[in-house]
Amino acid sequence: MDRARVALTRPVDVVSLLSEGRVSYDAALRLQHDAAARVKTGGRESLFLLEHEAVITIGRNAGRGDLLVSEELLASQGVALRTSDRGGKLTYHGPGQLVAYPVLDLAPDRTDVKRYVRDLEETLIRTAADFGVAASRSALPGRWASVWAGNDKLAAVGVHLSRWVTTHGVALNVSTDLSRFALIVPCGITDGGVTSLAKLLAPKSAPPLPEVAARFVARFAEVFDRAPAS
Repeated sequence: MDRARVALTRPVDVVSLLSEGRVSYDAALRLQHDAAARVKTGGRESLFLLEHEAVITIGRNAGRGDLLVSEELLASQGVALRTSDRGGKLTYHGPGQLVAYPVLDLAPDRTDVKRYVRDLEETLIRTAADFGVAASRSALPGRWASVWAGNDKLAAVGVHLSRWVTTHGVALNVSTDLSRFALIVPCGITDGGVTSLAKLLAPKSAPPLPEVAARFVARFAEVFDRAPAS
């Protein structure tokens, strides 16, 4: 890394909650809102890493027609349902999935929403490659903001920006129960499947979430020119 790039590198607080158990969607949202308020008043950026309790979230571009079961059935299976101010449609979060929520200030040099999403995708692609999985963006219509292995989605991206401060982020299926995605039309896409590192690496075991999180942080730092701190 040259001196000019070092000078531009910003510190980011890496907050891993993986050792504390699964986190509810509501609790994670509060953490992000608090972090975003700090960033807007000049505080340091944050990158949250966690595993959610089972939840289906409904993005800004979604209706409930993509929810394929009743709310009563979801409740009976221990799956929460929440509306969200992120972009995108419906997605599932739950055990075995690495969720990363960057709370960044994109001003003044990265104020481009498309670039931000592409950079998150690039981080995920590099992370998957670290485990021998070839993932990529899809050129097919309707598959913006996601990472694919063939015709199966490996990771989803959904973000919100306020005054160029980011919330929400990405979800990478590591050892996720993929049958849960049958409860919804994932991200409104009807002509593709869902996959995970565990499925793609079988019969080898999937890497543990903390190991995947460590690689994600390293790749995130590269792509975003951030210096991780914990």
